[in-house]
Amino acid sequence: MRRGYLFLFVVISALQLLSAGDSPVVHHVQGFVGGSAHLFCVLERTYDVLKKVNGLYFQKTARDGTETFINGFYTREVKVLPEYKNRTIINKEDLSMEMSELSLADEGEYTCIPFVSGEPRNQTKFHLTVTANYSVPIITVQGCGSGPASHNCVIECSSSGGFPLSNVTWSAVGNEMSSLLRDEGEPVFMQDNRSHLWNVSHTVTLNCSQELKITCSVGGVMSPAVTVCLPARTRDMIVPIIACAVLLLVSIAISVIVICTRCRRTQTSAEHSTDAELVYLK
Repeated sequence: MRRGYLFLFVVISALQLLSAGDSPVVHHVQGFVGGSAHLFCVLERTYDVLKKVNGLYFQKTARDGTETFINGFYTREVKVLPEYKNRTIINKEDLSMEMSELSLADEGEYTCIPFVSGEPRNQTKFHLTVTANYSVPIITVQGCGSGPASHNCVIECSSSGGFPLSNVTWSAVGNEMSSLLRDEGEPVFMQDNRSHLWNVSHTVTLNCSQELKITCSVGGVMSPAVTVCLPARTRDMIVPIIACAVLLLVSIAISVIVICTRCRRTQTSAEHSTDAELVYLK
């Protein structure tokens, strides 16, 4: 196994020397955490060229310039590192590599190197960007008081599991959000130590001069609209309406129980009468 890795190190080092001074076009590829990405090597697709392809290397360039072999094939066996062995697939027909189960660590610069008759041909450069969609933001109404504080409404928007870092953006349906803000707290950003994904939250205080429908978005993902700053009359009517609905349901339940009980009693009386008539006939 050491010989296999040593062979790859020698080949990669030689390729670095061959590519010195070249500035090929960089192909940008987008991937998502947990998803997959396809890297297609650019090569003249003539029959004469393709039938002479006897090798293909995909490698990643670290920030310090070091190269890491990812996967490929050659006239002799090549060794694939354990972290790539079960989640990279080489397609010899279209000279491509599929990388699955992407994580943020996979983001970076990649190079595809085809070998034609044992000689390296034009390289293809890729920049793989890995992102993660934020969860649908949730708006929590922390307090829309009554009395002296009735014109203040404190709400929070929170979202999680996203990358890269993104701010919370507020909007009010049919209104200018900036004119409604009474106070604005500092956004809170928390990054998971293992996944490196971000959790974001932001709390604001609204000036409740009218009924409002508020939404928030994080990383392009928008929350459902939430109605806040209900008029005092509307707030006062909510409790009686709920109470009436509960009383109605209780009354219906009691009526059903009474009717069922009466039906059972009537049925029992009928059965006793029938038994008495039979005894009399005997």
